[in-house]
Amino acid sequence: MLSGLRTGKKRKTLPQSGSESRKEEGSSSCAAGTAKAGLHKPSSLGEEIMTKTEKPSHSPKQEAPVKHTNFNAERETDMDEAYARNIMRLGKHYKRHVDSHFGSAADGADEDDQNMDMSLFQTDRTNAAAGDTGKELTTSEKKTLAKQQQRAEHRELQQERRADAITQKCWWWLQSGSFSKFLMIALGDHVSLVLAPGHLSLVEGHCYLVPVKHAQSFCACENEVWEEISRFRASLRSMFAKEGKGIILMETVLESNSFWQARLEVLPVPKRVEQDAAMFFKSALSEQAEEWGTHTKLFKTRDKGLKGCIPKGNFPYFYVEWDDGGFAQIIESRSFPKDFGVDTVASMMEMDPLRFNRKRKDNEIDRRAVLKFVEKWKAHDWTLELP
Repeated sequence: MLSGLRTGKKRKTLPQSGSESRKEEGSSSCAAGTAKAGLHKPSSLGEEIMTKTEKPSHSPKQEAPVKHTNFNAERETDMDEAYARNIMRLGKHYKRHVDSHFGSAADGADEDDQNMDMSLFQTDRTNAAAGDTGKELTTSEKKTLAKQQQRAEHRELQQERRADAITQKCWWWLQSGSFSKFLMIALGDHVSLVLAPGHLSLVEGHCYLVPVKHAQSFCACENEVWEEISRFRASLRSMFAKEGKGIILMETVLESNSFWQARLEVLPVPKRVEQDAAMFFKSALSEQAEEWGTHTKLFKTRDKGLKGCIPKGNFPYFYVEWDDGGFAQIIESRSFPKDFGVDTVASMMEMDPLRFNRKRKDNEIDRRAVLKFVEKWKAHDWTLELP
């Protein structure tokens, strides 16, 4: 039928009379008008094509040409502008917003490995109501955005410097720049044993158990850390038992908004002193509760352990443990003394508090103390079993 239609267009027609011609023109215009109004249905495929392609020459209305718009380009431009506006709107909270979705650089986060936060590409209805029609950023807006980015970078740099300065004070942590390597006694997979320097030691053999990774408290440490703490604790008890001594372990966690590394102090004491630990510490903690307003609830850690007594969260607390028991207490006062545990042990042994110690730092004396400690520790060093 289509081939017939094409050949029909090339066929020459004989001239018709005026009346017949006018009749045909009238009928064709009526048919075209009816088809345009949607009332005429073509009876064949040829007529349908003719109806859609041919337009009556006398039609007074001309249809507007169709505009071809690149919707992808406009959409991409709108998303970029919305992204820039949302960055300006977030201001100082922009970095925090990005870190919450991508993680920080210190965590090893990579933007390509994370899910893109599409909220930054969405137009803010509040900005639209205020008259933002999606126009290109002005010069002043671009300068403001650049200044905000510079301030964010400056704040990040200041935070890193502040963290480094605080880390320097954690001399007992092997990742600190001020850590003295010769004080290291033993190193497990998750915990290290470090000898206290002479000018900070209450008694001979004063040492620390320190997590290898950063942790603000032992209450927040994973079970794998506590497993190694248990092995170090058993080995130290066995070693000092040959000298007729027991050990008292203590941790003081104070309220702080800055970086800090946890440590568990280990103090070797005579057996008779260890047996009186429960009575001395219960009395000392009660006095602190009355003087500084600390939490009056005293938790016994023998059955539940530290993690079973202190609720989850960054709660400041004091923890002490001896051979057959221990206490934990939440601290509610910022005036709680940081040397409370060591001073209590000094009182039990009828010694002066550690802060009255007038010894000076001497690396040679500390090296000799390390060699003496290691000589006794060899027979009890469980870390030698590690692969």
